[in-house]
Amino acid sequence: MRSPKRLLLINPPPNANAVALLHFENLGLGYLAASVRRHLGATHTVYVWDCAIVDPQMRHIQQLLDTIRPDYVGLSLSSMNAHRGVTIAESIKQSNPNIKILIGGILATSLDEKNLSCFFPDAIIRGEGELLINHVLKTFDEDNEPGLITVSQDTALDVNNLAWTSRDMLPWQLRLHPQTSISASRGCPYRCSFCSIPQPGGKKEWRPRNIEDVVAEMEYINKRYKSSHFYFVDDNFVLNSKLSFERAERFALLLMEKLPDIRFGFMCRSAAIDKNLFTLLKKSGLSGVFLGIESFSQPVLDRYQKKETVEEHIRAIAILNELGITFNPGFIFFDPWTTAPEINSTIDVMNEISFPALQSINSKLTCYVGSDIEKSIPDHDANPSTMGITKYSFLNEKTREIFDACCKLFYEKLTTTEDYITYQKYHYSFVYLQPYFLNTNRESLFHNYFNGCQLQWTPGDSIVLQLLKDYTNGIVHIDENSMKAALASASPHWKQGNSIAERFFRFAKIFLIKYLSREEEDKARLISLAFTSPHEDINIDTIFYNFPDIKETNRVILAETMSFYKGSNANICFDILLHDKDDDVALASIKSAQRIFHAPIMKSIELYLSRHGQDVSPELQDEIQRAKTLFSLNYPEFILVHQQDRPGAKEYL
Repeated sequence: MRSPKRLLLINPPPNANAVALLHFENLGLGYLAASVRRHLGATHTVYVWDCAIVDPQMRHIQQLLDTIRPDYVGLSLSSMNAHRGVTIAESIKQSNPNIKILIGGILATSLDEKNLSCFFPDAIIRGEGELLINHVLKTFDEDNEPGLITVSQDTALDVNNLAWTSRDMLPWQLRLHPQTSISASRGCPYRCSFCSIPQPGGKKEWRPRNIEDVVAEMEYINKRYKSSHFYFVDDNFVLNSKLSFERAERFALLLMEKLPDIRFGFMCRSAAIDKNLFTLLKKSGLSGVFLGIESFSQPVLDRYQKKETVEEHIRAIAILNELGITFNPGFIFFDPWTTAPEINSTIDVMNEISFPALQSINSKLTCYVGSDIEKSIPDHDANPSTMGITKYSFLNEKTREIFDACCKLFYEKLTTTEDYITYQKYHYSFVYLQPYFLNTNRESLFHNYFNGCQLQWTPGDSIVLQLLKDYTNGIVHIDENSMKAALASASPHWKQGNSIAERFFRFAKIFLIKYLSREEEDKARLISLAFTSPHEDINIDTIFYNFPDIKETNRVILAETMSFYKGSNANICFDILLHDKDDDVALASIKSAQRIFHAPIMKSIELYLSRHGQDVSPELQDEIQRAKTLFSLNYPEFILVHQQDRPGAKEYL
């Protein structure tokens, strides 16, 4: 019998100069893997290697190629990882010129063959690739030298006929951030001019999945991986339409019935923010919303073809603030055509509403190849494009000066201002912890503290904004003295807000520990995720300082939480967990140790066996043997063995 062909799917890590992002598992590669397993599983073996999660420095690429010896390698490419993708492609061809390279993703869809040649592609897959990849693989199987294959998905796929995405990388992703990404729809009916995401067949349409199936997938993930926090990657989780609202309501009711102790977030437009609907969604666990605000200047919104108004944005933000749902704004402060009146309009609105102003102020339009706005860039055909991004200059010299002043202010001065640095850190910690106070008897206290901080932080922000506005209007010049004076005036406000925040974090630690000591399993599992926070006093070590207070039935959850551990006391934590005879805790501990590659746990397990005897559960015995085998493998093999040990869930059928 002929050996199965081997397909290795790689997500290159972000470029060296890319903005730091949260690390979610690559759903695109997961969907491709699931499709190949469903349709070609008898003849092809699939592996997934997400560099952003397990190999950010690409140190194991050669070892990976030597271990798998793939026939085909698929690269998922975007402008964010293109340069690293070139490096990996070069390594592949140097390792074995006979390996076929398949490229896909937004970059492969947007650029022509000439601009993609640096990846040495044998096949270019444009658009949705779940069916196309099977066609390409079969073509290669039948003809080893078919020449460059270019295929395109010209009709939108039926999202309800797709296999669930393979979750091979989820255990490793969860170590970086305990939030699971999931897709409930594809497509967008809008035509924002800066968007470069192609639509199959050129059609702008929203394709929602059956909402019962979405919740079933969440149930599976929750049971298999103990995930309690989800983020929907959809361009629009909900639209401003009756049918979409009814679907979202059904989703909320299903969650309250089947998964009452989870949290989730999503993206949508301001027009879809309805108070009644979002009140229900919050009750079912909605804790955060990404809003594509872009600007508080109507001419800018019109330039971007947003089909939204400043008033709609303000109304949506007011509703979310009233409900206590965190919102994260997508914002574009500068573009080639930015004018002083547009800057003034945006700053005026920022000063009038509760809005995370300074985190958004220095953003600049990224002009993607293939976007409508690229065609409006003066002489855009003459401007060199760097891996899918078209460079541009400001048309107005004053705008360029304002942008340069912002860079100096934000990157040189604010980043060295201690009170501002602390304020940003505390603000992020507040937002991180918010989901774990949502729908609890301490939610109002959380918001009292947070609002109290905002009342102090906001005047400090306003001083910086006023400096920028005065400079825009020619009243002052942004120089060393003006920045020093503004920051000296702003710092006391930030410092006072920071003091309030410190009081909150002391309270938060006590409250969260009490929850772990009292609540039942599902609620405790959710609350345990709060201890992955960026705040130095609310971390997993904090739980172990209070270990005697933790409810015995929740110590399994504490052992599971060790899969997120990033501190330096892992040995001590595992020794505490393994002190008493509890095979369930020991089983969860050894599984967590594998997720964080903590081989020293085997010594703790030996002590556990010597202390309590060899009479342990069959499940624990099996896991001990498995751990011994895994910890003896090299790093890529360690990951790959986990991938091939899959449950028989729907996504693999």
